[in-house]
Amino acid sequence: RLYQLSRKAKYDKDTLALAQAKEQYARMDERLKNTFHGQGIANNLFPPQVVKVGDMIPNIELKDTLGNTHRLQDLKGKYLLLDFWSSGCGPCIMSFPELKSISEGMKDKVEVVSISEDGENMWRKSSAKHGITWHNWNDMKQYAGLYASYGVFAFPHYVLISPEGRILESWTGYRKGMLHDKMEQYIK
Repeated sequence: RLYQLSRKAKYDKDTLALAQAKEQYARMDERLKNTFHGQGIANNLFPPQVVKVGDMIPNIELKDTLGNTHRLQDLKGKYLLLDFWSSGCGPCIMSFPELKSISEGMKDKVEVVSISEDGENMWRKSSAKHGITWHNWNDMKQYAGLYASYGVFAFPHYVLISPEGRILESWTGYRKGMLHDKMEQYIK
């Protein structure tokens, strides 16, 4: 119920609901605050700063399907194309061949990083099913983590980052050839 109240406060800008939700959240046990729903409540009540074009990338840890830890900052020096996706998103899956083509054909200049919204089991199954061979990471926080930091609310969502780590562009939606066009626009 508190999660629903926090969403209402966030999206409806209901100040009474916001005050009530913050009061209830303050009384929550720390163990509950650290659960998936607890983190979602915190994200709704105390939204993280969303990065914008021109900002530097946030320093957030992500895991690959083998459990290894990675950071986007570790890939500085090349352009980064972030692909925020979900296993239930048709256009996300349709973009995979183009993402693979970019990761293989432009590997000296571009790193493609797909970041799944799915829970761990679904993410692993879908990654294997679709043969993702490029960077494929997850922070396991769904909308309370990196998705919130980048303002992702729809799929697929892409973010292009400069070799220095500065956000160049952010957009939602996919059509065949679009990703190659974007890369050619920025990479001469």
